[in-house]
Amino acid sequence: TLDWNLWLGTSPERPYKDKIYHPGNWRKLLDYGCGTLGDMGVHIFDTPYTALELDVPETITTVCRKPTGFGHPEKNVVTYEFPGTRYTTEKLKWVWYDGPGAPGTDKDFILPDAEKLPNQGALFIGEKGNLLLPHWDYPLLIVNGKYEKIDFPELEIVDHYHQFVDACLGNATCSAPFSYAARLTESILLGVIANRFPNKKLHWKIEKAKFSERRANKLLEAPYRAF
Repeated sequence: TLDWNLWLGTSPERPYKDKIYHPGNWRKLLDYGCGTLGDMGVHIFDTPYTALELDVPETITTVCRKPTGFGHPEKNVVTYEFPGTRYTTEKLKWVWYDGPGAPGTDKDFILPDAEKLPNQGALFIGEKGNLLLPHWDYPLLIVNGKYEKIDFPELEIVDHYHQFVDACLGNATCSAPFSYAARLTESILLGVIANRFPNKKLHWKIEKAKFSERRANKLLEAPYRAF
């Protein structure tokens, strides 16, 4: 049984319609979810974001359909520009694809014969090779269109639920503490907002937590319903 009013919480009230919101369609709707980027971004961004010691992007540009007042676009290409770190030679260009906008292969990325990109994952494009990070599998190093062997160290399996409780009790540190997760989530949600302004580069002022573009700043806050 679903308590619809309780599920809506502080979101705008509207009548329940069968198979419109549940079981998972709510993720695509503006009032309740953040689209595919907001849903899967935290998982797919996590490893590259950590490895490169990234912070929050300076600019965000999207290519998607004209926004509506109801749902998020289902085909997106979101380009972030991050400040450089000690692991980058300059500012880092990061491109997110989802839906039918997902990339094929090009001259910068040659897959081994008969291979296809995974449905979900991340890809580093380097000068001497590429590192493919499937969401549900081990990383793959690709050089000149062939896989190179990677030796993986033994890793401890972490139960994030137990780890969080242990951290609350002062007995452990979370793998993704709020100090890290907040910046990662901020970066992803900036892309979600940019989807409301297709083909327009938005400039994020990190220290002020504001866009240079006033229209975009209006989406940083929302009214909350009492329930």
